[in-house]
Amino acid sequence: MYKTKDITPEELNQIEIRNQAEIVQYIGSELNLLEAHQLIKKESKDFTVPNAQAEKADALLYDVVHRTSSKDGEAGAPYTTIEGFTWNMISLEEARKRFKDNQEVFGIHREEETEHLITNEKDFESWEEFGVEPTPEKKKDKERLTNEQIRILKVKKETELALLALRLKLKRNSA
Repeated sequence: MYKTKDITPEELNQIEIRNQAEIVQYIGSELNLLEAHQLIKKESKDFTVPNAQAEKADALLYDVVHRTSSKDGEAGAPYTTIEGFTWNMISLEEARKRFKDNQEVFGIHREEETEHLITNEKDFESWEEFGVEPTPEKKKDKERLTNEQIRILKVKKETELALLALRLKLKRNSA
């Protein structure tokens, strides 16, 4: 029912909302993910009671967290950039092994959303995380979105979440 019940405040505090100025234009204040999560928790009575607005806000918050999370790219797990490209994250040991087998390996910097093709052993010293492109059978047949389309979708989701949080807050204050 509620997807964000296991998200910790620390995880929420690590997420950077890059378009706060646009959100302020729409709702008059910045989006605070921790506050939104606490409001969802309160309105759903600790994630136990169905509440349509809280569930919608929960789904939006989940989407925001998992599109921008910097912790979901651990070795063995896929990591998707804001542009929608997915990397299969691998350990340093696996990256070195693949490099020695003449396979493409990339250094990944999730905060800056950058990657670099590893071309020599010295490159391993400059990167903490490594990834490989998904194999063709794992790639989705979806058409890739442009950066502008992704930015617009993200702004819409964040704005919807902020509006729902505001509505829940108004509802709580009027009760």
